[in-house]
Amino acid sequence: MPPSSNRTLSSDVVLERLSIGEQIEGIRVTGLLDLDPLVVSRWMCGEDLRGVYQPIVLHDCVLDGVDLEGRTFYEMVEFISCRVTQAHFSQAYFYSTLMVEDCVFEGRFDGRAIQNDGRIVVHSTIFHGWADFGELNLRSQVDLVGVTFAGGTNLLQVLISLDGDRLGRDVRLRECRFRAEDVPKTLDPAAYGIELL
Repeated sequence: MPPSSNRTLSSDVVLERLSIGEQIEGIRVTGLLDLDPLVVSRWMCGEDLRGVYQPIVLHDCVLDGVDLEGRTFYEMVEFISCRVTQAHFSQAYFYSTLMVEDCVFEGRFDGRAIQNDGRIVVHSTIFHGWADFGELNLRSQVDLVGVTFAGGTNLLQVLISLDGDRLGRDVRLRECRFRAEDVPKTLDPAAYGIELL
């Protein structure tokens, strides 16, 4: 699980370092890390492809909050061994891989309308607050392994509504833990690697 960091930087300083492609490691980030200043316009074939064009990599960090809401990411986004108090991923679009591993999300996780063309991988992560995944638009592989939704989630309900009472071929669950009330009655937990809390 994520360690507590002794080094502290403001979100503005961390944003400057991310803007030059630096990996952030072993830092306590104070304030909301809002990635909007990293959004740039790139014209391709007469179309403005606004988005973030450098990797976002945070390892062993403690964050007061992170805001990816409404941004398009053309490179990898990676959170490894991080502890996050507030997480805003609503309407984020991932063209490359989103990797979340060994993380703890303390408060509510807003993942409404996440879209992906790249792979989404979530391993050994705990969501202590409610994790909202309404209106997902999944176009590529999603792997959840050893994920615990202690605060509850609508993820399974959303996934089966996308694919008619089954989770779909692009979603893989293994050793994931859900509250019993968050598992749809039409879904056999054992068949999908779901454990009940």
